[in-house]
Amino acid sequence: MRFRLSVPQAVALAAFGLFLATSLPVAMGTSANRVLQALRRAGESPDAARVRVFGAPYVETIDTIRRTIPPDGVYALVDGEPVEEGAALWVRHDLAPRKAVFLGKTGKLPGVKRLRSRVPARARWVVIAYTNGRPPDMIERFRFLEELEARRGR
Repeated sequence: MRFRLSVPQAVALAAFGLFLATSLPVAMGTSANRVLQALRRAGESPDAARVRVFGAPYVETIDTIRRTIPPDGVYALVDGEPVEEGAALWVRHDLAPRKAVFLGKTGKLPGVKRLRSRVPARARWVVIAYTNGRPPDMIERFRFLEELEARRGR
């Protein structure tokens, strides 16, 4: 039984072969590099991995916040970045099991009166999350609201 390819099929097969010939070496190199990195970090502790990924200032600040807010505590969470970068999600994850009440982005927060009604009475602290290794800020709720009110001139 003889197999014959049409011209479009031959072109498609040739294009696929060219794709494999050009992408396979790059993919193999990337895979080998990642395996080597994993082998080098095989004995790394979770704390050392956190410092490597997020930086020492971030990890130290998260640890301080974890010591300040009890595991069954509540805090208000604000995203300090102008665009969605996921900073608040990482901080929330790192502070679990503490309950976060997300207030929004700093530039889009509602008025102070409305914020006061959204923050639970148990939430003594406001945590402002940032990206690019910048550690979060932790500020007392009343001071945060006062500073926000002063900035807006209300």
